[in-house]
Order: sequence, then C-alpha cells, then structure tokens
Amino acid sequence: MTSPPTLPPLPPAVRELTGRFLTEVDSRLPGRLTGLFLHGSLYWGEFFPGSDVDFVAVWDELPDLDLLEEAHAAAKSDLTFDGFHCTAADLATDPAQLPPRPVFFEGAFNPEGSIDINLVTWHELAERPVVVRGEVPPIYTSSDELIAFTRNNLDTYWRGLAGKIEAAGLDAFGNNDAAVTWVTLGAARLHHVLTTRTLTSKSGAGRYIANSLDPRWRKIAHEALNLRESPNTPTLYKSPTQRAKDTQALLTWILQDGTGH
Repeated sequence: MTSPPTLPPLPPAVRELTGRFLTEVDSRLPGRLTGLFLHGSLYWGEFFPGSDVDFVAVWDELPDLDLLEEAHAAAKSDLTFDGFHCTAADLATDPAQLPPRPVFFEGAFNPEGSIDINLVTWHELAERPVVVRGEVPPIYTSSDELIAFTRNNLDTYWRGLAGKIEAAGLDAFGNNDAAVTWVTLGAARLHHVLTTRTLTSKSGAGRYIANSLDPRWRKIAHEALNLRESPNTPTLYKSPTQRAKDTQALLTWILQDGTGH
C-alpha cells in the first residue's frame, strides 16, 4: 500500500485556530470529539493569504448542537473556518445518501447543512488527510461516482454561474479579482478531474490550463495564478473587460467539453 505524501507543518495561525477550537469543544464535550481533519488548500500544501481552513470533525455520535455552536462561537478567528460535523460511519457511506449534518460556514452555525459533504471531500480525506486529531476512519470512495458528480456539478452550479456572469456584466465581473480567480481555477479543477480522473488544487488547475490545454488560455491561467499566489503582481490585462471575456470564454469551453453540450 502506498504511503500518503508528507505534508508541510500547519501554518502557525491554523495551528492556533484548531488548538483553540479543540479546547473549546473539549471543555464543553470532553472526550467526545474523536477526529479533526483538514482538507482543501492545506491538503495541497497551498495555504495563501485569504485561504480558508476547511475541516471535517468526527464524532462517535453527534453531540448537543447548542454546545457545539457555543464552541464555534468561542473559537472565532480572523481565518475562515468552514466545515461539517459527522460520524465515522458517515465517512464510510456514500455522501449523496447522507442527511444534513451540522455545518459551520462563513462564521455561521447551521444544524442542518450540506457544505462540503460530497465525494471530493471524501476522496481528499482518503488520499492525504491533514490530521489534527485522531485516526482517519475508513472512507467511501468511487472514481466512477466522482466523475459523475463532477460532470453534474459542471452542468448545474457552473452552468448557473455562467448565467450570473452574463447578468452581472463583463465590466463588473472583470473588476472582481476573487470572481476571476474562482471561475478560472475552480472550473478548471473539474475539467482536470474529468480528463485525468485525479484531483488537483486550485493552483494545480492553473498550471494544468497553462501547460496542458490550448495556448489561448495561458494568459488567463497566469493571471488567475498571480491573483491567488501573488496578489500584488500587476495584472496582465489592459482592461477588466478583456479579462472577463477570457474567463468567460474558458468557462464556456470547459462546460461544453466537460458535459458535451
């Protein structure tokens, strides 16, 4: 069996946040939280300013939700701490079959949420979890189902997002650094899964665009990578409208190539 890759140490701010969260949970629910695992940017060793800290918290049985909400409120941080709470049995199950679970997302506690409860998270946890506490339990994975999930995500969320870009207008979209980065790298991550049947990071998706796809996409790929990794780098574009047009054209191509229509 192949050993998981060695991951870099947690950034100090992330270590401080997770330590404070565990302290707050343990003071209210001693001995109950058996696992805390991180994924997302930290999974790839690509934690940049503004990156979220994505977590999965594992319990033998889900705890008192009022106490859990208190713990999240007490562990408030300048970092975005997003994730969900589940049981070890949940992780051994197809996430599409699970009911809502307690979620903490963008500073708000939702006792019945669904954020990140999907096969991408399950595959990340199975392949190279960032372990803060506990041992990762058996994880349900399916390459074929991951492909189907990815194609459906393109055809629903991302196709809907393309419509929102049209409605917002190219000037407004092109002036929004975060939106350009999210659309360029986020959609490309899905195309990478469909093409290679493997996951990649947002930065990996940018390099995939630049190195493996049509050269016409290289400029917007490097623009998005700069925005993500070196946000003070001068833009490669003379106008936000042209930046928006390139982003929109890439998304349109990914939708057509990835879904067949």
